[in-house]
Amino acid sequence: MFTNKEESRITEISNSSNTISKETSIDGNVETTGNLRIEGKVKGNIRARSKVVMGSSGEVEGKIYAQTADIEGTVKGTVQVEGLLTLKSNAHIKGDINTGKLVMEAGAVFDGRCKMGSFKNSDDLESRASTKNEPKVAATPKSVEKPGPNITNPALSSHQV
Repeated sequence: MFTNKEESRITEISNSSNTISKETSIDGNVETTGNLRIEGKVKGNIRARSKVVMGSSGEVEGKIYAQTADIEGTVKGTVQVEGLLTLKSNAHIKGDINTGKLVMEAGAVFDGRCKMGSFKNSDDLESRASTKNEPKVAATPKSVEKPGPNITNPALSSHQV
């Protein structure tokens, strides 16, 4: 077992908070056991064993793995959250979402697939995402033809209004 000193160090690390401020830009992966707040730009993957909070000025180009997350900014990549994922009204995600639970405020946008369910651990998130290589299907709106001046509708001609 752990001594009191080791337990206190582990608790301190898991309760730590890290901030990537507005004027900060990171090109590379970020990994933390504590909480992470993103107001700046990250080009790389993010792995947090606790909570990720992305402010409205935050931008991530890469995958996000977290225990829980609140997203307001822009993500271009997969978001995988074991617990609760909250998409705030100005969140914009271009990529798939894999989460235990999802709360989506009016105005939030995501372009991708969404899977919800329970995960055993953070490694399960990655394996679950990579085992199902289902093809993406793009939906295209059907065009609607409007009748021109030479087209008559027989239903209207037999029933006078």
